[in-house]
Amino acid sequence: MTKDGRHEGYAVAVLADGRDAIAEDNPASGNSAWWCFDGKDGRPLAVGVRAGCDCYAVNDSRVLTTWRGSTVYPVVFGDWEATEGPGKEGSPYAEWENVHVAPAERAAVPDDVTELLAEVRERLAVLAEERPLAALAAVARLEAVTGAAGIIAAAAAQQRGSSWTDIGKAVGTTKQAAHQRFARRLKSQATALDGTATRAGTPQTQTDLLGQQRAPVPGHGSEPTR
Repeated sequence: MTKDGRHEGYAVAVLADGRDAIAEDNPASGNSAWWCFDGKDGRPLAVGVRAGCDCYAVNDSRVLTTWRGSTVYPVVFGDWEATEGPGKEGSPYAEWENVHVAPAERAAVPDDVTELLAEVRERLAVLAEERPLAALAAVARLEAVTGAAGIIAAAAAQQRGSSWTDIGKAVGTTKQAAHQRFARRLKSQATALDGTATRAGTPQTQTDLLGQQRAPVPGHGSEPTR
């Protein structure tokens, strides 16, 4: 179990037909633990194990999603350490930790941000009933802020080695949809950054450029030059 209680990892018995063993495969006790499937007492024989995980919401005992690793590892009946491989590379434990938990933790939204988003959602719902036009204006501002933040985040994720698959998972879409959503805007952003840096003579960050784009233009509502 991870420290935040969101991921509970385990090894899953893999049967000869390639499917994962379930409780119904062990009618005597309903126990689906991998070590039960030893081919005795009418139980099917496991040919290996794969990494598995039950994923939970914060402070919630309900399983939101399940995950399965892609690799089948040898099973050694009577030796759970050799089978599950805690702390050993090339094991179900290592795959669970490196392939599933680490990327999930990098994409996990901090609790304070989750609470803030929930507060904004509730406040907008109330505002929509009381002052719908004000709610629409607030939503437009929020979309502008999140859109700009999304571009910065996608660029930072790519710089740190995240794939389009990783970015797609973070926003709840496929890698193709994520690429379509961000790639062109990232390219145009990079072009604008290069051009601004060349004119200014110094490199600029995306945050600097976005700040410039939001800054008022003289003669269009800005303070006149004195």
